[in-house]
Amino acid sequence: MKSSRYNIFVPLREGRLLAYNGFSGALSVWNQHEQEKYRDLAEGANVDLADPVLCNLAYGGYLVQDEIDEVSLLEEYYTAHRFNPRTMILTLAPTLSCNFGCDYCFQGQDKPSATMSPDVQDAIVDFVNRSRFGIDRLHVAWYGGEPLLQPKVIESLSDRLIEICDRRRIQYDATIVTNGYRLDREMAQSLSQRRVRTVQVTLDGDAKDHDLRRLLRTGKPTFERITANLKENVDRVPLVFSIRVNIDRRNHLEIRQLIDRLADMGLNHRKNLQMYFAPVEAMTEGCHNVAGDCMTKRQYGSLEADLYRYGFEKGLAPLPYPPRFHGVCGAVRPNAFVITPTGDIHKCWDTVTFPEHKVGTIFDMKETSANEKTQAWLDWSPFVNETCRNCKLLPNCSGACAYKFVHSQNTVGEAAILPCPSWKYNIKERLLLRALKMGAITEADYDPQVVQTDPSELCADVYLPGKALPDKIAATYTLSAR
Repeated sequence: MKSSRYNIFVPLREGRLLAYNGFSGALSVWNQHEQEKYRDLAEGANVDLADPVLCNLAYGGYLVQDEIDEVSLLEEYYTAHRFNPRTMILTLAPTLSCNFGCDYCFQGQDKPSATMSPDVQDAIVDFVNRSRFGIDRLHVAWYGGEPLLQPKVIESLSDRLIEICDRRRIQYDATIVTNGYRLDREMAQSLSQRRVRTVQVTLDGDAKDHDLRRLLRTGKPTFERITANLKENVDRVPLVFSIRVNIDRRNHLEIRQLIDRLADMGLNHRKNLQMYFAPVEAMTEGCHNVAGDCMTKRQYGSLEADLYRYGFEKGLAPLPYPPRFHGVCGAVRPNAFVITPTGDIHKCWDTVTFPEHKVGTIFDMKETSANEKTQAWLDWSPFVNETCRNCKLLPNCSGACAYKFVHSQNTVGEAAILPCPSWKYNIKERLLLRALKMGAITEADYDPQVVQTDPSELCADVYLPGKALPDKIAATYTLSAR
């Protein structure tokens, strides 16, 4: 019996520990006796493996059999999850045009204005129809630009795809990413009727800050209309609303005001509305202009932990818990494709306005699925990256964002050097919040200054190999050569 490599410990007062295992997902509070038993085994002492305490720790995944190679076992689970052939994911963009002019948009400001043609729609339907014997689930994500600029395409194509799936007994469900400006009652009901289950809408602060960042291309504000749409639909249409808040140096101090505003509007404590937070990053050529406004990983990680606490207490944010295989998005799945209005195929949402990054066309899916550009996405794996392999967060993160590796040359700023997600900078704080709100501990059980997450405890390598490391970052972390 040996210690799991994916244990994370948070010190509590009175000699106790909050223990989390990334492989099993177990979270528990250990007393000193449990710690002593664990320490004795970890240090090679002669222990009774039938001891009930050790059996409980093994049940939680904190201890594993000596012969188990956890990395290899995790890779097996990861591969089965990522390469599941029974699910197809199609991200469909009825248009790449947008009625907003957000300066940090990774698609850039000069977006194509074309609408998805009937020929492209026919080709999508034909592709799904020909795939019917290989899949038992089809998930569609409506995307843009702003997809609600072309609702007729969404309605028509949804109806055709649903008909195929119902006839062939394929499970169908959908989501949509929209700025929310056109999400009135009629539009929301139409989406719901077409089995859209989740709607993502972005609010970047209270009215003042949001309207400086997410304004119409005409310069007019958008906050009041978006929030009015949310309030009109949240109780009346069976959709789940996910509010995304993009954060950088310009608005990071005002996010609590947004949380207060939404709570004052009565949008809190709803089963079908929650918010989450995301850092603005200079991911593509289209948003390199905001690199100077991006927060550092440490700054954002600390802020995010505080915002989740505040948002949960206000009834708007969920209790955080480390995800499983977060990095397994459609970009790295063989049966997932992003389709633009012209029929171009991409693997990642972030590249749709950059034709040079397309991997093929809907009119030749055989070639699309087999070419070198597609293969680059499918060949990528966190298990071939030594930084990822040696990280305690590998079961949760699994590389996080493949784009930052496959197209690392297009990402600038700290995100290019430190591609790790915010969990690497606040996992202890988030685990404490969950344990606290679940009643496992109290505020008196820990010192916030002592339990701050140190990324180097999770993995010494916290940068993308091959990139130059700025002096200021090199001074912060202990790095080991790849």
